[in-house]
Parts: sequence; C-alpha cells; structure tokens
Amino acid sequence: MATSKKTQNKTDSKRDNTGEFIGQLSVTQMCAPCMKSNISKSASYCCKDCDEFLCNTCKHPHCVYKPGKHNIVGIQDMVDLKGLDRCQEHSEEVKFYCQDHSKLCCTTCAILHQKCHQLDEIDRLSQRNPTDLHALKPTLLKLESDADSILADCKKPDNNFSRSISNMSSEIDTMKDRIIRLFDAAKKNFISEANALKSEKMSRRQDCCLQLKVEINQMMSLYSAIEENGRPQQKYIVSKRLEEKQKIVQAEQNTPIITIPRELTALLEMGNNFVKQFCHETKTVETSRIKLSSQPKPVTLELIVSVDLYMTGDDEREPLLTGLDFLSDGRLVAVDNANMKCIILNERLQRIRVPYKFNSAPNSVVCLPDDALCVTCEGNVVCFLSVSTDNTITLTREIKTSSAFASICCMSSSLMAVTTSRTFEGDIHPTKQISMDGVESDFNLLLPKKTSKLETMDCTYVQSKNTLVLTSARSNTVHIYDTVKGTFITVTDKNIQEPKSTCVGPGDTVLMCCKNDNPIVHLTVDGAILGTYPVDLKYPRSICVSKDDTRLAVSNHFLEIQQYTQRDGGPKVYGALLERQGLRQNKLQVYKITPAMS
Repeated sequence: MATSKKTQNKTDSKRDNTGEFIGQLSVTQMCAPCMKSNISKSASYCCKDCDEFLCNTCKHPHCVYKPGKHNIVGIQDMVDLKGLDRCQEHSEEVKFYCQDHSKLCCTTCAILHQKCHQLDEIDRLSQRNPTDLHALKPTLLKLESDADSILADCKKPDNNFSRSISNMSSEIDTMKDRIIRLFDAAKKNFISEANALKSEKMSRRQDCCLQLKVEINQMMSLYSAIEENGRPQQKYIVSKRLEEKQKIVQAEQNTPIITIPRELTALLEMGNNFVKQFCHETKTVETSRIKLSSQPKPVTLELIVSVDLYMTGDDEREPLLTGLDFLSDGRLVAVDNANMKCIILNERLQRIRVPYKFNSAPNSVVCLPDDALCVTCEGNVVCFLSVSTDNTITLTREIKTSSAFASICCMSSSLMAVTTSRTFEGDIHPTKQISMDGVESDFNLLLPKKTSKLETMDCTYVQSKNTLVLTSARSNTVHIYDTVKGTFITVTDKNIQEPKSTCVGPGDTVLMCCKNDNPIVHLTVDGAILGTYPVDLKYPRSICVSKDDTRLAVSNHFLEIQQYTQRDGGPKVYGALLERQGLRQNKLQVYKITPAMS
C-alpha cells in the first residue's frame, strides 16, 4: 500500500525518536486509533505497510476491517539500522550473505553471486547461528580507539608517514650511490671483457679469412678445367662448395653488435616517475617489495583461524602441505605433496572448488602476477598454472628441468630462484636461477664444507636487497647471500634449529619456521634476529606471508608413525588412532601480522 508524503514524514519523525544505539528505544509510542478517540494507550505493534502504531486491542480490528496487506511487527523488533541493512552498491535491502566472499548481498548482488557455493539467506543464518552482540561491543570500542589513534597521528607534524618519507629519501640516496657503483663496476668489467673478446674475435676472423683465401685460390685454379671437362656431379659439388664459402664470408662480415639491456632502457623510459611507480607497486601487491620503512622492526602474531587437515574422500594419504603462497587478492594456495594436489582456500581456510591433480608430487609453489602459479614437482618438472576468478586451476605449460627442484621463489617478474631437491656436501650449485622460458643458470655460490652430506634446503629472495636466503635444516644454519657483491654470511643461533620453510617478511625482513619449540624466527638480511614467535604447531613445515604483509600462513605435519598396514584399518582409521594417542597433529593456521609496540 502506498503512503502519502505527509504520513511518511510523520512516521520518519516517530522513528527519529528512537535511541541512537541498536536495539534500544528511548520514546514510548502511542496507539494511533486510540489517540483518534482521545485515549492515551501505549502501542505494542506497528503495521509496516500502513505505517501505523497499534495497541493489543486495536491490532486485530486493524487486520480484519482495514483493507490491504498488513505486516504487523512488535515495536521491540523495530530497530533503525541507519542504512546498515542496505546494500552499499545497490541501496537495496540486504537479504543474503555470501560466505565465499564474506559479503552481505541484496537481491541484485545474489544474481552476481549465484555461482558461489555458500550463498545463504540471512533469515535462515540468523536463526541457525544467533549473534551475541555483547561479544561485538569490545570490537566496536577497539575500532573507535584505533580511529582516534589514527586521527591523532595524522595531526602530528612528525608522524610515522612523515618519518617514512624521510627514511625513503635517505634510502633512495643510498640506492643511487649503490647503482652508480654498480654502473662503474659494470663499465669496467664490460671494457675488459669486450677488449678480450675483440682480440679473440679479430684473431679468429683473420685466421678464417686467410684459410678461406687459400681454398678460393685452389678452386680458382680448377675452375676452367671443371667448366670445360668436368662431369655434372663435379660441377654440382663445386657450386655447393662455393655456396658454403659464401656463407662463411657473409657470417664474418657481420660485426658484433653491443646493446644496452632492455631492463635498463625500460628504467630510463620511466623518467623521474620510477620511484613513484615502485611505491605504487607495493600497494597493488606486485612482486616488488620496496618499502617506505628502512628500519626493520619486530612484529606480533595473532592467530586468526586454525583448521585441522584430514584426509578427504579422494585422498590416499595424510595431507602434507609442502608449499604455501598467497595470491594478490588474499586467496591462499597450497600444494599437497602426499596426494599430488594444488588447492585454493578462502580466508576461513575452506577449500574452493575442485583441487588440481598433478601427475607427480609437487614440492613448492610461488604465486606470480596475474593469478599465475609456478609449481616445482618431482620428476624434473616445473608446472605453470593459471587461476581464474571462479577458482578454476588450469595447466598452461610444463618445463623439463635438469634436476628435481624443491623450493622456489621470485627474483623478478621473469626470473625465479630454486633449490635442488638433494644437495650434497661441496655441491657448488645448491641453487639455480630459472627463467619463465625454462632457461637455467647457476649462482656463483659455494657453501662451506661443513654442509651436511645430504641436505634439503629452502630459499627465498629479498628483491630490494638483492639477497638470497637459504635454510640448511641438517646443519641448523641460515646462509644469506648478496647476489651483487658475491658474498654471504652464515647465521647460527640457539633459536635456529632445523629451519624449514622461509619467506620474505614485512620491511624486507625474513621469516622462517623451525622445529625447536615450534617457533617462527624473524631476522634481517644482515643476520640479526628481531624476534621469535611460538606457534601452536608441532614441527612447522611451510610458511608464507601475504602480499600486503598483514597475514602469515603456516602448516605442519606431525605424524609419529607414517607406516600403516591393511590390518590396522587403513590410513583414515590409523590416523584417528594416532590422534587419540597424541601422536598426530596436522594443521593449517593463519596469523595477523602487526608491528610490535615500542
């Protein structure tokens, strides 16, 4: 039933008298029919279609004798949410909640989210899982306090952002001096190598042309005889020999061309905006990790969500997550080595769609720009995958490699660093560089002789520092290698025991998980330990940090006895037995990363 503008304004004025807090009324409403008879009686109900307040006595006659549809609700149920119950995009009433995207949806939104797996009606959700608003009040107070802190910080002339700008200016000057030194060294090396190449090239060209002249003179002396008396076969052979000599001459006529690499010319094309573009990349979560803050600081970890990992219907073994990484939009990617899967998980660590099945066991994963994945697998294979917006994983191509690679990390948008699955004592190439096209090259890195005879190593690369970090589990050490200077330092500490996975942390620091006392170790690229953070996991195995440096994901694999027989009831029954005995713990957890208070 349509209402007049006068009636609507009257109703709005009545609603404005309600309290400012949700669920609280500050003014008693009077029954409208009774007031027409000069009777003051409190209203207990309201007809939302007629915008009329009613008492207990007038409720029934209103529904029976007044034409039209009547939606009667109790006054205690009437709360003005001040627009919170309206869709921010379409201004329609919110009726659904999409658990896949953690978003309140109206009817129009529901059409866009119809492919989502968990789109539920709010009426049904609210009845099934009642919300305790008392538990949310501390969160509201905390948000208000945080907002006040931000406002106070904005008014300070020497706030954190101002200091960050100053630090960034100093860091740019340092980087400029470093680049100049690099250019000077590169120029010196280039001139030396170019002169050596010139001497070698000119000498070889001279020898080649002298030999060529001898052969041409020999052919010239035979030319007349072959032309007059030579057999067809001989003439054909001579003509082809002449073609060979012609190709040799053409090849030697091509002078070597020396060019500037495309990476440098691209930097020059940016002009004076290249620093601004780098800063923008840190916000849009590209592979660059150049930060405004130049001083590494400790952090705190707060557990957000934790899930137990169990065998699903198509699993043959207990899950073993050997690789984790975040996509740019926050989705988590995990590879299950035991069941040869690639899995996409949402922020509640729930699996999204069907996992991708590999032909060989995956070891590690790294997320590339444009929602692409690169996965190292057993059998000397590196797989490139793409993830669509609806979380479908597709294999784009495979690359055969010289050996099986374990961990993988990004060095740039087109180059990655990998570690070999098995590193032996004195191995001069425990790590390699591999391009997107599959071209492999070696680091000039030689680990100390005390390296264990058989080693499994993990690596990460701090791009802004040109630093490669290697963990050595058996020797309880961390090797930090400067790829520009060609030097490395070895870090040993009582907190670094059997280091496993490592990743780049906030402010170009390094985070790694270690076996001893279940800690996460935090250190700088100079080898200084910033802190250790215990986690509720036995034997942490894999670790990664989101692209915006606000979340940390870590998984473990603790199974005291991994061998079972058919008489034990199979893997699922045996896994449950170990769990009851405290011998099984297989979890995946996500922590919130925040800067530690001074």
